[in-house]
Amino acid sequence: MGIFGSREEKLENKAQQYRNDGMFQYRDTVRASLAPKDGKVHVVMLNSFSKFLNQTFECENKYTGQIDAIISAMQDDGYEILDVKFNSIQGQGLTGSMEGFHTLVTYR
Repeated sequence: MGIFGSREEKLENKAQQYRNDGMFQYRDTVRASLAPKDGKVHVVMLNSFSKFLNQTFECENKYTGQIDAIISAMQDDGYEILDVKFNSIQGQGLTGSMEGFHTLVTYR
C-alpha cells in the first residue's frame, strides 16, 4: 500500500460517499414525495447523473450507490419495492458531457 492508499481503498471510499449521498437525498427529498403506506401501488421517479466524463467500462458506482441507498432506505421505512426501471439520456448536464438517468421505482 502506498502513501495515498490502494486503488481498492479509494474505490471503497468513493462508493461509501455515493451511498451517503443517496441517504442524504432520501432524507431531504425522496421521503417527502412518497405516498402513505396504504396497500396501493405507487411510483416515484428519481433523476440522476453519471460521473463527470465517465467513458470507461466499469461499474457506475455513483448511480449504483445513490440508488441502492434510496431503495434500501425505502425498505427500512417499511415500503415494499415491486420494480425498478430506468432509462438513460446522453449529452446531459451543463457541458453536455454527462449521462442522465431516470429511475422509476414502483412500490407499495
